Amino acid sequence: MIEEKNEDRQSFDQDAVMVYIDPQLMQGLADVAAQKAANFQELLSAAQEGDLESAYQVALSYANGRGTSKDSELAFQWFQRAADGDHIAAQYQLGVCFLRGIGTEADIPRGLELITSTADQDYLPSVCELGLCYEMGTGVEESKERAAELYRQAAQQGDARAQCNLGFFYYRGIGVEESDSEAVYWFSQAAEQEYPRAQFLLGECYDLGFGVEADMAHAVELYTKAHDGGYPPATCSLGLCYELGKGVEEDKERAARLYLQSAEEEDPRAQCNLGFFYYWGIGVEKDLAQAVLWFSRSAEQQYPRAQYLLGHCYEFGYGVEKSLEKAVALYQAAHHRSYSDGTCALGLCYELGTGVEQDKAKAVELYRQAAQQDNARAQCNLGFCYYQGIGVETDDKTAVEWFQKAADQEYPRAMMLLGECYENGYGIDRDAAKAVALYTKAHEAGHPPATCSLGLCYEVGTGVEVDKAKAVRLYRQAAEEEDARAQCNLGFCYYRGIGVEADDKQAAEWFQKAADQNYRRAIYLLGECYEYGYGLEKDVKRAIELYTKAHEAGYPPAACSLGLCYEIGTGVEIDKVKAVELYRQAAQQGDARAQCNLGFCYYQGIGVEADDKQAAEWFQKAADQDYLRAVYLLGECYEYGYGLDRDERQAVALYTRAQQAGYPSAACSLGLCYELGTGVEMDKVKAVQLYRQAAEQGDARAQCNLGFCYYQGIGIEMDDSQAVVWFQKAAEQNYLRAVMLLGECRENGYGIERDMAQAVELYTKAHEGGYPPATCSLGLCYEMGRGVEQDKAKAAQLYRQAADRGDARAQCNLGFFYYHGISVSVDDSQAAQWFQKAADQDYPRAQMLLGECYENGYGVERDITKAVELYTSAHERGNAAATCSLGLCYELGRGVEEDKGRAAQLYRQAADHGNARAQCNLGFFYYHGISVKQDYTKAAELFQQAADQDNARAQYLLGQCYEHGQGVAKDLSRAMELYHQAADGGSKDAKERLEKGHSAKGTSGQEAPKQEKGLLKKALKLFKK
Repeated sequence: MIEEKNEDRQSFDQDAVMVYIDPQLMQGLADVAAQKAANFQELLSAAQEGDLESAYQVALSYANGRGTSKDSELAFQWFQRAADGDHIAAQYQLGVCFLRGIGTEADIPRGLELITSTADQDYLPSVCELGLCYEMGTGVEESKERAAELYRQAAQQGDARAQCNLGFFYYRGIGVEESDSEAVYWFSQAAEQEYPRAQFLLGECYDLGFGVEADMAHAVELYTKAHDGGYPPATCSLGLCYELGKGVEEDKERAARLYLQSAEEEDPRAQCNLGFFYYWGIGVEKDLAQAVLWFSRSAEQQYPRAQYLLGHCYEFGYGVEKSLEKAVALYQAAHHRSYSDGTCALGLCYELGTGVEQDKAKAVELYRQAAQQDNARAQCNLGFCYYQGIGVETDDKTAVEWFQKAADQEYPRAMMLLGECYENGYGIDRDAAKAVALYTKAHEAGHPPATCSLGLCYEVGTGVEVDKAKAVRLYRQAAEEEDARAQCNLGFCYYRGIGVEADDKQAAEWFQKAADQNYRRAIYLLGECYEYGYGLEKDVKRAIELYTKAHEAGYPPAACSLGLCYEIGTGVEIDKVKAVELYRQAAQQGDARAQCNLGFCYYQGIGVEADDKQAAEWFQKAADQDYLRAVYLLGECYEYGYGLDRDERQAVALYTRAQQAGYPSAACSLGLCYELGTGVEMDKVKAVQLYRQAAEQGDARAQCNLGFCYYQGIGIEMDDSQAVVWFQKAAEQNYLRAVMLLGECRENGYGIERDMAQAVELYTKAHEGGYPPATCSLGLCYEMGRGVEQDKAKAAQLYRQAADRGDARAQCNLGFFYYHGISVSVDDSQAAQWFQKAADQDYPRAQMLLGECYENGYGVERDITKAVELYTSAHERGNAAATCSLGLCYELGRGVEEDKGRAAQLYRQAADHGNARAQCNLGFFYYHGISVKQDYTKAAELFQQAADQDNARAQYLLGQCYEHGQGVAKDLSRAMELYHQAADGGSKDAKERLEKGHSAKGTSGQEAPKQEKGLLKKALKLFKK
C-alpha cells in the first residue's frame, strides 16, 4: 500500500535549475533606443542607420519575439552588429549565444572569451555567467570556489541572478561553507528584484524554516510570485500548499490544476504529484492509466519517487500491463538514488519471488568469508553479487567497495568491473577518465574483456578522443584471445566500415566466432547476414534459427527481427499475432525498433486490434531513444490526433527532428506541412526543397509529391517532363498515387507521348493495388471508351468500388450515372445520396450537382436556399458550372434577391473558364442589353464559343444572329446549318424554326430571339454532366 498524500517539497540541485533565465534579464540595461523609437520598425530603421542601442534592442526584440517574430538567428546577427561596435550588453548576449548555441553553432571558446572580456569590464551579467562557467566546467576547469567568488562579485553589486546563485551555494555548501542564514540573505536580495527562482527558494526557506523562522503564509506569497513569474518548481510547491492546506485553505482541485500546469512544463516533482492524484482520485477523477503516464514522464527524468510509484504500478498491473521485471528495474533505480520505499519494495521482491534450487545465499556467504581474508577474486565475486543482487540485496556502493579492494591488489577483472562502475555511474560518481585508466590497467594486465571495453571507449569517445582505428586494434587483440564481445564488436566494425574498410565476409566470420560462444548479439547479427546475404550465401531458414536462438537467450533486437519475419513471412509462414508477441517482448525490454514496430501494429491493426493510443505510447517510447521512424510516426499521430490530442506544431517539431537526423519519410511529411501550412507558415518553395531532399534519398512518396509540384507548378515552375521523371521513379517503387498520376500523364500527353493503352495499364495497376482514385480513372476510361472498349456497366462497377472506399470523384460520377440512368436505372434519390457523400468532402462538381437536385427537387425535397448555398460553395472552389448556376439564380431571383449585374459578373467568370452554358447566357445578356450595354458582336462571339462546345441553345441563338445579320454578316445558309446542329442537340426552338422553312418571319433582321419562359426553365437542366 502506498501513502495517501504527496510528500513535502525537495529542493532542486543547482545544475537542474540554472537553465532558468530571468525574463527581465533579457530586457537589458539600456532604454535609450526604446525611448527614441515607438515600435520595432522604428528601432530597426535606427539600427540600420548604425545606432548601437537600437541594434541591441532589435536583437532583444528578435530574441524575445517582442514586436516581431521570434528569430534566434536574426537576434544573433544583431547582437553581433552591436557587439562589433563595443556595445557591452550586446557582447555579453553574444557570448551567451556562443556558449549555448543560440542562433548559431555553439562555440564555447569564443563565448567564454566574450563573457570574460565583458566581465573584466565589471559587466555584472557577464561576471555571473563566468561564475556559471566555472561552476559547470564550461570551457574552463570546474571550480566551485572560483564560481562562488564571481557570484559574490556580481551579487554585491546587485545582480539578481548572481545573488540567487550565491545563495544556493550557501544553501547546499557548494564552494562555500553551508549557511542557511547567508542563503536567506542572498535569496532575499534577489527576490526583492522579482527574480522568480530566488522567490521560490526563499519561499522554501520560509516553508521549512531554513535560516528563518517558518512562516507558511509568507512562503505561499513567495511561491505565488515565482509561479506568476513562470517558474515551474514554484508552481508545484504552490500546488502542494493547496493540497495540504499549508498557508492557504485546502483546495485539491486547485492543487491538481497547478500540478498539471507545472507538469506540462516538465517539472518531474509535479508530474509525480499529478500522477499520484490520478492514482487516488484526489482533485481529479481516478484514472490509473493517467497515473502511469505521469509517473513515467517523471521517472524518465530520474525522479526517484516516481520510479518507485511506477514500479508499484507495474508490479500489480495498475493502469499498465503487469511486469515484475519492469517493477524490479524501477525499484532498483529508486533504490540506487536512496529512495527508501524503492529499497524496501526491492527487498520484498527478493523475499517473495526469486528463489531457485540454487543456493545463492550460501554462495555469498562463502565469497564473503574469502573476501574478508583479502582474496582478490573472492572480493571481486562478492562485489559482483552486490553488483547484480545475486544472493544479496543489490548494493552498488558495497559492490564498488569490494571491487576497489580487489583492484587494489591489481586483480584484472575487478579493475575492469570497477572501470565499468566509473563509466556508467554505478555506485560511484561517474568519471569517464578514471574508467579509461582502469580499463587500460586491466588491459595491460592481459584481461581481454577490459581490452574490449577500452576499445569501446576509443570507438565512441568515452573519456578519450575518438580513435576508431585504435578501437579496431584493441577489439582485434581481445578477439584473438577469444573474447566473444570483442569478436562481435570487431565483426560490427567490418560490417559498418568503422575504423576499417567495410568487409561483410570478415564481419560474418567474426560474428560466427562470437556466436559459437553463444554471444547473443553476434548470433543475432549473424542471422541478419544470413537473411540478407551479407558476406555469405543468403539463407532465410538459417537466419530464423539464429534469430530464434538469440531471442530465446533474451536478446531483444533478435526478438524484434524474428517478429518482423513472422509479420511479413520471411522464412516462416506469416503469423501477425506471433509477430506482435515478439515485438512486445522486445519492446518491454526497451528495444526501440521493437517499440516502434509494436506501435505500428497497433496503428494499423496488424495482428492486434487497432488502438491509436497504444500506438502513440509505443512510438513515444521509441522516440525517446531517438529511433527516427518512431519520431516520424509520433509526429503523424500528433498531426492527425491519432491516439493523443492533435498538436500540429508538435508534429512539425517531431518531423523536423527526424528530418534533420536524415529520415526521408519525415522530410516528406515536413514538406507537406510547409506546402499546406500545417503547423507552420505556408512555404511552398521550402516544401519543394524538402520533397527533393527526401526524393533524392529514394523516398517514393516524396518523389511523387515532388512530381506533383512540377505537375501543378506548386512552389516551382510548372514542368510536365520533370513531373513525369519523378512520377516514374515513385511508380517503379509501386507507389500507387504515382502510378495513377503517371497514367494521367500518359492519357493526356503531359510531359510524355500520349498513349491511352499505357494509361489504362497504369490505372489498372494502381487500381489492383487498391488505390481508389485510380479505380475511378479506370472507370472513366470504360465510360468514355478511352483505351478500352466502351463499357458503361463496367464503369459503374469501378465507380462503385472507389466510391465505397470514400473517393469523392467516384462518388460524384456514380451519382451522375444514377442521375442520368447510365447503365443503371435512373434513381434521383440514389444520385442525391452519392452527390451528398462527395459534397461532404467538398468535391465542387458534386456540390454543384447536389445544388441542382435541391433546386429542382430531384431525389430530395426542393429547397432553393440550400441549392444556392451549394452553388456558392462549389463556385468558391472554382467550379465554373456552379458559378453559372449561381448566376442564373441571381438573374431570376431564385433563392436570392434578383441582381442582373451580379448574374452578369458570375456568367463572365464562368465563361472565362470555358463554361459553355455561361458563355451562352452572357451572350444572351449582350444580345438583349441585360445589365450590360447591348452588343450583338460580343453576343455572337460568345454564342460562337459556346456553340463550338456543342451547346444547342448557343447554336440556335447564333443561327438567329446569322439569320438576322446581328453581330455577324447575314448568312441564311450558315443560319440553317446552325439550326440543324441545334436541333440535333435537342433544341425544340431550332426544330420549330426549321419546320417554318427559310421564309419565316424575321428575315428583315428586326425581330430578336426571345428569352422564352420555358427556355429559362430548361436552362436549369441543360448541363447535368
